[in-house]
Amino acid sequence: MIKVTIILICIFNVLACNPVEPHSAQHSVQQIQKYPFSCLSSQSRCLVETELGQVSIEFSGLTEQGKLKTELPFQIQLQFEPGDKNHQLMTIESYLEGTTMFMGKVPVFFEQGSTKNKAKAETLLASCSEAVMTWRLWLTIDVSVGDKVKQQRFFIDFDSKRL
Repeated sequence: MIKVTIILICIFNVLACNPVEPHSAQHSVQQIQKYPFSCLSSQSRCLVETELGQVSIEFSGLTEQGKLKTELPFQIQLQFEPGDKNHQLMTIESYLEGTTMFMGKVPVFFEQGSTKNKAKAETLLASCSEAVMTWRLWLTIDVSVGDKVKQQRFFIDFDSKRL
């Protein structure tokens, strides 16, 4: 009798579980994509002039007063305008770190689409005890210059607001 009861409880527990809905991740991507890419008013700079060309950084996500909302996914778009027609964006290494409060280094992975000099990344920011926090996005880009590869490193700062 005890064995039957245990088996029935196990079966009930298995049947009571709901499977994770696969569209939930897709839903968050669709929500992110409804926001246009733009320069945040809290952003230290939108355009970065390098010796190899100009880099534009824009954000897409839920904002409030020019600040990204924490704990919600957002996208970053990087566009490289080469200074010379032979320059081409090769790779991007990037990470985020808090400047108001150091919370470690958060890697940011950019993916290049069909356009060689354009890339996007999706990430989110952790919430901390500060109502408004300043973040630093570090970027290192590799640009092919003829048969060589040159590297440029720079950063931009922007603010987030706690939910």
